[in-house]
Amino acid sequence: MTLETRKLVVRPQGLRRGPLLWAAVGLAAAVLLWVAFEFGRPRGGYSVAGGYAERRQLTGEVETLTARVRELEAQLATVEIAKRVDREAYAQVEKSLADLQQQLGEQSQELAFYRGIVSPADGTVGLRVQRLLVQPTAEPGRYRLRIVLIQAARQDAIVTGTVAITLDGQRGGSAASLDLEALGRERPLPYSFRYFEEVETEVQVPADFAPARVQIEVRPRGAEAPVRASYAWQVETA
Repeated sequence: MTLETRKLVVRPQGLRRGPLLWAAVGLAAAVLLWVAFEFGRPRGGYSVAGGYAERRQLTGEVETLTARVRELEAQLATVEIAKRVDREAYAQVEKSLADLQQQLGEQSQELAFYRGIVSPADGTVGLRVQRLLVQPTAEPGRYRLRIVLIQAARQDAIVTGTVAITLDGQRGGSAASLDLEALGRERPLPYSFRYFEEVETEVQVPADFAPARVQIEVRPRGAEAPVRASYAWQVETA
């Protein structure tokens, strides 16, 4: 006959409750620490109401400073606009002064011109060449000549006659001269005036000719001798 042997296994029930127990103990400890902290803060001089009040005060100060910064930014923008306006106004004043100086210079030249008609500085009377202007045109090698004639201290009669022009310069490495016919104008320039006149013509200078001087000969109608003047070839710039 066979005997069966049975073993009795006893499982401790307390082991399943261990983690729960430790969790409960930890939670209780945390609660106790928080309670102790809250009760300890008033004793340490901290007040919850005071903290809230301080926070509200700091928030108000931040808002005040933010508003002040915006105000300063607006003032800075206003100052920048004022500075720009001042610069523009100053530039306009400078331009106006420059224009006035230019006008004054032009008027001074006109005054000197008319003074030369009434009372020449060198005392020379009669017909004379006052000035020559050489201006470029849009066409290459073509120039506009403007000759101002005056009758100094003789305003009682009209003078008439013609003006002849000759260009002296270099051509092919040698000295050369070109008259009005060679410059594209067949006849001398006529004039007729009492006080002054500006005689104007255009000339075509050959590409291989380098002008150096302009010889002007004013030929009055009648027995008077011609009036001659010589100017360096200087082209006005824009």
